[in-house]
Amino acid sequence: MRRTGLVAVLALVALLLAGCATVPGSSDVSVLRRVGDPAEPSAPPGPARGAGPLEIVRGWILASGATAERHSAARAFLTPAAAGGWDDGASPTVVSDRVDTVFVQGNGRSEEAVVRIRADKLGTLRPDGAFVAAPGLVDLTVNLTATNGVWRISGLPPGTIVRRADLRANTRPVRIWFLASVGGAPVGETRYLATSPARSVSSRVLDELLSGPSDDLRGAALSALPPGALLRSAVGTTPDGATTVDLTRVGPVDSLDAGRRAEIAQQIVLTLAGVGVDRVALTVDGAPLLAGRGELGVADVLAGLPPTVRERRDLPSDGPAAAAPAAPAPAVVVTGGRVLTVPEDLTDTRATTPDLVTGVDDARSASLAPDGRDVAVVGYENGVMRLFVGRSGAAVTPTGIVGRVVTRPSWTPDGAEVWTVVDGVPVRAIRPPGPGGTLTPVALDTAQLTGLGPPATLRLSPDGTKVALVADGRVVIATVVRDPGGGARLGPVRVLRPGPVGEALGGVLDVAWAQTDRLVAVGTAPGLPVQIASVDGLELDSPTTTNLTPPVTAVAAASERPVLVVDQGGLWSLPPTGGDVWSSVPGGANSSVPSYPG
Repeated sequence: MRRTGLVAVLALVALLLAGCATVPGSSDVSVLRRVGDPAEPSAPPGPARGAGPLEIVRGWILASGATAERHSAARAFLTPAAAGGWDDGASPTVVSDRVDTVFVQGNGRSEEAVVRIRADKLGTLRPDGAFVAAPGLVDLTVNLTATNGVWRISGLPPGTIVRRADLRANTRPVRIWFLASVGGAPVGETRYLATSPARSVSSRVLDELLSGPSDDLRGAALSALPPGALLRSAVGTTPDGATTVDLTRVGPVDSLDAGRRAEIAQQIVLTLAGVGVDRVALTVDGAPLLAGRGELGVADVLAGLPPTVRERRDLPSDGPAAAAPAAPAPAVVVTGGRVLTVPEDLTDTRATTPDLVTGVDDARSASLAPDGRDVAVVGYENGVMRLFVGRSGAAVTPTGIVGRVVTRPSWTPDGAEVWTVVDGVPVRAIRPPGPGGTLTPVALDTAQLTGLGPPATLRLSPDGTKVALVADGRVVIATVVRDPGGGARLGPVRVLRPGPVGEALGGVLDVAWAQTDRLVAVGTAPGLPVQIASVDGLELDSPTTTNLTPPVTAVAAASERPVLVVDQGGLWSLPPTGGDVWSSVPGGANSSVPSYPG
């Protein structure tokens, strides 16, 4: 978490004093800060005896994150009339952890006061728990009244203001699982589920599934559950411990083909796995959804997916009894014009690896396909950059994709397509099935990127539904929308975490997906050369910078793999669990370009 320094606080005070003649010179400023362990109580205490107007407003904000009993904790800071009329059902406004309060009228010594609230807005939380980024500034006032010396809020706008810290303390992120609009592979979306009451967690997470994908996935994902589908009864438990889910308004079971029923089961089982449910007894209007399958677990669902899909690391685990996954394909680094694999032991100074490919003399970047069998390489040929492709460990062949600048390639999850940026224009190329097929450029509608500047980096998400680009030092997230005919376009586009210094992603030079919902961005931001952001824009953190010499020019990341970055001193790694220092990777240079498969 970052805190603005005292200079910013004093500047705000000066601005308020200069710009509002009604603010008396003796007005106090109260600053809310997140203190201590993030596991804060979900139900903060009520108003303290003798609390003044600023403390009452602060308490209301701190309590607004606790949703239990229609925000009863927050209502305790309101007068009875205000508590009865307050509309707490509007989408909560999520702000940074610092909130400023200042008197606009009164000073706590009379019986009336008006307090101004200012904070950096991050976005809003939809009723279904999806966070919608909408950076801006919260600037509003609340009225307070003192009765027999007891201050309470008597007038306030609809909705709640929730600090990011309080959202973390009172909700848990869960993955809601939908289906790719083409191909039907699982697509997860993060929602924030209130932790209280605990007894209804399973029902509430299914309600969010039934609400369908958010606008952020429009065109990229869909649900096998029809609009209007509901839970017929509360989620329960069988005598042997399985969770019971009975749906209605889905239609007669006999009217659903086997594929549709399997997709519904997949969505429900994977979603409930995120809240600790390992077995589900699934029915529709009391009849089993899958004949002869009284209970389903994650292993059953994964077994029905293609091998290339069920091995994705973003999917729920099917438990400790699952077979050990195959060893992941290695990371690749291009150094000195050569394409090399990164040694498994990143600290072994004696480790050497042979060239991964032949056929290109001056490589500049490369990426392995997700299964590690194929490799795409960007290198120079006759003075221009060209994309090459071939089998790992063999000679690559040139493609027709050439330009003055061709960026590091990125593969779709199935290994059928390679995406890159050629002279500032995103390019999509398809390879026919089987070994040795050449890449053929195909149309990619990028009209949604107009006005954002030419992209300098492009990386497809591990599930293939989004693409992260770097344009004018900003991270841009675009949804990949496909059609059954094989076409693709970039759908909804947004800049990830714009805003004030310390709360924004700026000066970015490269980006990589650590998970389907998390990215690592590197660049020139002062004091923040490496930043980790959630794809919805809610979270933004920075790991240690010890041993790094900014600017950081390149990054590679993957689920449960060390983060690799390149700075002015060479190639460095940080364990997936984090750490206090970055470790030097032997053989790296300040011109190296690393990548993980994908």
